[in-house]
Amino acid sequence: MLLSPAKTYRVAIIGCGRVAWMLEDDPLEIRPCTHAGGWLEYARQTGRAGLVAGADTDASRLAAFGGRYPSCALYNDYKEMLTTVRPDIVSICAYATDRHQMVMDAVSSGVRGIWCEKAFGTSMTEALEMKKACDENGVSLVVSHSRRWHPAYRKAKEMIDAGAIGTLQSITSHFSGSLIHTGTHAFDVLRWFLGRPVWVEGATSGLKGGNLWDAPDDCGGRAHIQFENGSYAAVHGESKRYFIFEFDIIGTDGRIRIGNNDLLEYYTPAKSTHYTGLKELYKKEFPDFLDKNVWVEAAGSLTGLLDGKTENPSPPEAGCGALELALAVHLSAQMGAGRVHLPLTELDLRVRSR
Repeated sequence: MLLSPAKTYRVAIIGCGRVAWMLEDDPLEIRPCTHAGGWLEYARQTGRAGLVAGADTDASRLAAFGGRYPSCALYNDYKEMLTTVRPDIVSICAYATDRHQMVMDAVSSGVRGIWCEKAFGTSMTEALEMKKACDENGVSLVVSHSRRWHPAYRKAKEMIDAGAIGTLQSITSHFSGSLIHTGTHAFDVLRWFLGRPVWVEGATSGLKGGNLWDAPDDCGGRAHIQFENGSYAAVHGESKRYFIFEFDIIGTDGRIRIGNNDLLEYYTPAKSTHYTGLKELYKKEFPDFLDKNVWVEAAGSLTGLLDGKTENPSPPEAGCGALELALAVHLSAQMGAGRVHLPLTELDLRVRSR
């Protein structure tokens, strides 16, 4: 019996900026490190995808993209690209303020798969509308919370679920930057590891005014989050003069630290060398894991969904959940650090982010 050849998916990119392709030119990055780079490496490994077009309203960026990928058709209007090229998959790499309309237009155009950058919109109304449109039209969408594909984070999650640090009690998260643009990565990891959050108390830094329904800008902040299973998280996400993104994960029988600059530590209790009759935490070797590239893995996840062979590791509901936590911090801050219960009912609270 002859098997049908595997389908090659035609991929287009909306928004030709840094995360779309430009970071491939950073000499310090481990490549591939962008949507275009991920798709091209996935195509090289499998032959299952072809990058065919790109769209951007910035003429210089579009021209630079075309110079780097000369086989791609170029469009300054993404809607024209969707109508003319009819791609199977689109990577949406434009700013968060534009993603809702772009996702809705992509779904209406008949695409089968979407790889959408985070944050997943600027309000819960937008996020829920995107999820509903994809569900009702059978469109597979992955949200680009990249740590969902990171082998070290996946191993940490596996260890936590297997009880390697006992009962998970708390996570402290530190990151540089803003609650929406950077913070949704952190909030997604917290929900992934800790489960369903039930309330948030928080404060923002750098908020310049505005009202409950239309906070003017993304900004940093801090929060305490209680989860349904009794665990909690402390989040510290203010602006700094250096980059940091890490998690300190505490359980009844151990600790994991994970973050940037190859931070990956695992501690378990042993007889104290300092106090008679007590135990303290001592570092152990972090278990081995198979190193994989997150961008190639994300591309493979989306094509696997279209093939009907895999589950979605970063579905729209995860994008909704991470955005909800970030918005809840903003709402709590506007209430004077009041407690915000989840799920949010203030669906039109909007925070613009890039």
